[in-house]
Amino acid sequence: MTIPTKTDSQKSDPEDVAAAQRTSAITAQLLGFSGLLPIAAIFIGAIIWPQYLIKLSLLANLYAGTIFSFLGGIQWGLSISPQAQMRISKRLLVSITPSLWTVLALQLPAAQGSWFIVAGLNALLLFELTDADKNQRPGWYIPLRINLTICLSVGLLAISALHFSHLI
Repeated sequence: MTIPTKTDSQKSDPEDVAAAQRTSAITAQLLGFSGLLPIAAIFIGAIIWPQYLIKLSLLANLYAGTIFSFLGGIQWGLSISPQAQMRISKRLLVSITPSLWTVLALQLPAAQGSWFIVAGLNALLLFELTDADKNQRPGWYIPLRINLTICLSVGLLAISALHFSHLI
């Protein structure tokens, strides 16, 4: 097996490149949407075993916070790419915010922590939607990010709502 050289990649057939991009988009969608399964399982578990609601809510917040931190990592990666156009300091600041935001969210009661993470996820999405350097990401990224953010937000808010269903 040989290591591809720059000249090998320049000889790539446009059809091969397009096929590779489609495969990448499909893989990202499959992985992204399968990443919602733990939130769905936690929600179902909280309905079946309401006595574990607080622990399951914390688990949901930890999981969503991990995803949120991963999204911050994407921003870090974009800021150090050779194609980076935006002021690096701005994107680097945005990149570390999700981790710190998650730590703060985990200090709150579980239901309120979920709201805090949802607010952060949506604020980062807003940043990405208004980002002048959209060309740094593949075309499938933003539509997938919107769909996953909506689903994750709804899942967290649904789990959070279970805390208040006992008060009614």
